[in-house]
Amino acid sequence: MTREDFVGVVRNAVSGLGFGQDASMVVFPIDPFLVGSDLTPIECAIGKFSEGLTDWRSATTETGLQEPSRMCIEANGYEAALDKMNRLFLTSSWGDGLPVNAPTVERVDWILKGTDLPRDHVIGKVMPRGGVATIETIAISLAMAGGRPEHLPVLIAATAGLIDPGLEHDKIQATSGSTFPVVIVNGPMAKEIRLNSGFGLLGPDPRHPAGAAIGRALRRIQQIV
Repeated sequence: MTREDFVGVVRNAVSGLGFGQDASMVVFPIDPFLVGSDLTPIECAIGKFSEGLTDWRSATTETGLQEPSRMCIEANGYEAALDKMNRLFLTSSWGDGLPVNAPTVERVDWILKGTDLPRDHVIGKVMPRGGVATIETIAISLAMAGGRPEHLPVLIAATAGLIDPGLEHDKIQATSGSTFPVVIVNGPMAKEIRLNSGFGLLGPDPRHPAGAAIGRALRRIQQIV
């Protein structure tokens, strides 16, 4: 049972538990969920609840982790290919709504030079969908955000902090409110990679570009992984 604007959240949540996204749901407008509301629509839907619990079957036939295939974008020239890729990423909800850098094999391999960890090393699951955050998926996100190899250790640490059980990030990820993590980097690395600090901390700064790339990459991990 869920409300109309939470259908996507429910699908992500059940898939994170290992079930197919085509979950059995009885959907209502927001009205029955308000205090003192008329519950007659719920009472009239008892048959749908019964059917969902007894007769419904998932269309999912395959289970387990699947290795995604690499994508090839064909076009007449680099500029046309980049434009085609961005349109595809936008319509497929693979980005954050802004133009992205092509996460080519060469670019991702370059980003991976920022860590000694193997690309298939698992950091953890990003809830509620349960997507697996590996070093490679983190590097891909950073490549798309325009990051550099020296940014990768910070993004790996930020991702590990985000999915730490103590933060209960599944609630942050599923809320309808505007909630975003804050990443604070201490020590000499902050200066070495040119992170934003002090005056104008939250704004774009061409002299300190690391913050924009790392922040955007982390947000994409939250949304897509």
